Amino acid sequence: MGARVRLGRAHARVAHLRRDGLHKLTTRLTGEYGTIVVEDLNVAGMLANRRLARRIADVGFAELRRQLAYKTGWSGGRLVVADRWYPSSKTCSGCGAVKTKLALSERIYTCTLCGLVLDRDVNAARNLAALAITVAGSGSETRNGRGADRKTRPGGLVAVKRQPGTATAGETGIVPPQGRTSNHVLTNAP
Repeated sequence: MGARVRLGRAHARVAHLRRDGLHKLTTRLTGEYGTIVVEDLNVAGMLANRRLARRIADVGFAELRRQLAYKTGWSGGRLVVADRWYPSSKTCSGCGAVKTKLALSERIYTCTLCGLVLDRDVNAARNLAALAITVAGSGSETRNGRGADRKTRPGGLVAVKRQPGTATAGETGIVPPQGRTSNHVLTNAP
């Protein structure tokens, strides 16, 4: 087997692993959260930065956003896209003051008005969460409409597998969950 074939297989394996990782991540996010907020970033401008270019190119932001869009539709969730010019990092999540300049090297956000000191990314995440709440309040869906920003978990009786031959004639349905002391089986018969 030649070097080209081995290299091609290695690249294909990495591509498949990345695709699988993105699918698992987006499936988990859309299954766990009702509302997901993403930023519309200037990826072309970010690729101009030599130090970040390789890492950003490997991430696949467009594919991540595409998968989130269709999977939130499938699961009944909502994808909120923050505008490219929305100042999520420059806005104070405490008082709402907006800084005019914020260098990428500043990893700690410090508000000059209220004195809030917070990690830059945590501050931006709080601002994006507030954006999702304001967007939800403007539409037909409210913040508590689906249990805040999380999906509701199924509740009630849980079906338990029954061993063959344990039900008597005419008894059908589910067995009560383990831990309950009941000799009755729920029936569907009229």
